Amino acid sequence: MNINDGADAPYWNGLADGVLLLPRCGGCGEWLWPALSRCGTCGSEEIQWTERAMAGTIFSWTRTWHRFGFTESLDLPFVSIVATVDDCGIRLLGRLDDPDQIDPLIGEAITGRIGATRVEGRDIPTIIWSRG
Repeated sequence: MNINDGADAPYWNGLADGVLLLPRCGGCGEWLWPALSRCGTCGSEEIQWTERAMAGTIFSWTRTWHRFGFTESLDLPFVSIVATVDDCGIRLLGRLDDPDQIDPLIGEAITGRIGATRVEGRDIPTIIWSRG
């Protein structure tokens, strides 16, 4: 996979540059996720990539205790979350910084920073969420 290909390339390139960019339709203003090349609401092909703060709430989470493919670089256990980004409703997958292994709460406020997950010798940009 080349992270610079496809409709979501600005998302990955943004993370690599240290910012969260999310797509919004230039025609009707609808937030679009997953990234598309055309708005499903109004049909516009004008996609605007907008920088967003990495702040949101926990929509769902799971703690992983056993390794599976592409998680070799992560310490076990780790928590994966789906976060709802503030003010746009887009939900993104990421990891939760969870050194004390305290179960997250649905709706809990979180902030993010950009880290990386090492997969097959390559660093993939990742949002690492923290409480508060």
